[in-house]
Amino acid sequence: MRNPLSNPHIGLLKYGIREIVDTAQKLGELDSNFKFISENIGDPIAKGWEVPPFLKEIIIEEVKKDGDKVFGYSHSRGLPQARKWVVQYGKRYAPSSTLDYEYVLFVSGLGAGISAMYHMLPEGARVIQPTPSYPTHASMESFAAKKDSISYNLDPNNGWQPDLNNLEQQIKEHPEITGILVINPNNPTGAVYSKETLEKIVQLAEKYHLMLISDEVYFRMVYNGYHYEQLTEIAQNRVPLIVMRGVSKDVPWPGGRCGWLEFHNVNLDPDFKAYAEAVKKRVLMEVCSVSLPQFILQALYNHPDFENWIKNYNAELEKNGNYIAEILGNTKGMQVNRTNGAFYMMPLFEEGLLNDKQTLHLENESIRTFIESEVNKPNFPLDQRFTYYLLAKTGICVVPASGFFSPYFGFRLTTLDRDDQRRKSTYGTLSQAISEYLSS
Repeated sequence: MRNPLSNPHIGLLKYGIREIVDTAQKLGELDSNFKFISENIGDPIAKGWEVPPFLKEIIIEEVKKDGDKVFGYSHSRGLPQARKWVVQYGKRYAPSSTLDYEYVLFVSGLGAGISAMYHMLPEGARVIQPTPSYPTHASMESFAAKKDSISYNLDPNNGWQPDLNNLEQQIKEHPEITGILVINPNNPTGAVYSKETLEKIVQLAEKYHLMLISDEVYFRMVYNGYHYEQLTEIAQNRVPLIVMRGVSKDVPWPGGRCGWLEFHNVNLDPDFKAYAEAVKKRVLMEVCSVSLPQFILQALYNHPDFENWIKNYNAELEKNGNYIAEILGNTKGMQVNRTNGAFYMMPLFEEGLLNDKQTLHLENESIRTFIESEVNKPNFPLDQRFTYYLLAKTGICVVPASGFFSPYFGFRLTTLDRDDQRRKSTYGTLSQAISEYLSS
């Protein structure tokens, strides 16, 4: 080629949640009896959750009412009525909000919004990421900056709450930081942040003149006696704030790809307002978000069955998560924090227990040869080594914590499986595999 086509920064794009599926596919090619058990991605449909009948009815009625209109383009920033609905509905949770619907942007899944946000930052500006990090955020931010992530620790010894001293120290050491990312409820840890923690983060943003980005896509999924604290209310008229929300987690509709960004407090800082306008222009390049979900938002969230749906959803997620936490928490060598929000958990191996000699017995010679060739590559993470052996031995697919830019060794799993017997079998098998691996 006349000029190089390979981007030298492509290594910064990492998405272990999906990458490990390629490994599973290879195992299936090597052994026709290989059985894949997906615990790597938060897809409720794949785990036995039925789409609520009222959602199907709403979609059918909308198609009947508006006909072909729902299959066409929407406004590039989202249907005006949908954006106005976001503003009014948000006041139920944050009554003091002064959000303007012109600063609500619909995107085709929050992944598209994440890309737009980070790529419109001015050169050199950074957004500090929590670690363990959600890889779409951390990868897209670092790829846009052409440098590794700057991160602050979530503390597994304090229920995965942010280490605020570490956060402030990082802000002091990196003057290029212009924003703080908060993911609450947290993916990948399942933590829910206290009002005190969020207040202190707002205070840090005030002190160092930073914006906040709050990924709240799981804000309705909170249980075990926890309460979701609204950062919108805490930060109102104090610091610039971007809130990220969407439809696909509130009901099992991940394929709907309907998320939105809310730019709050835009008049506090002219630079933030200019940045919001830049993101609006970037979203314009996408033409529009998926139209159908926007048409039915108000009918969906105002439906009389919706609140009962969320209540039952949370009750089952609580049951599932507590069951898994008990099994893995009683497995020697593991440190487990209970999941209190969203539907993920990140058990950790106790420090110093993993090494590069541990294995699980693999009977299929082709699979054993393949796995050994992978895990013996230079600098292969020790927790990823475990997940590869686990996958090859049992078919259980979890994601290594190192795939979330984690400073700790462990793995992330989902707590979605509705089948009690299958869940019991899966996590009993996982517990036994951990014990065998650590004693090998």
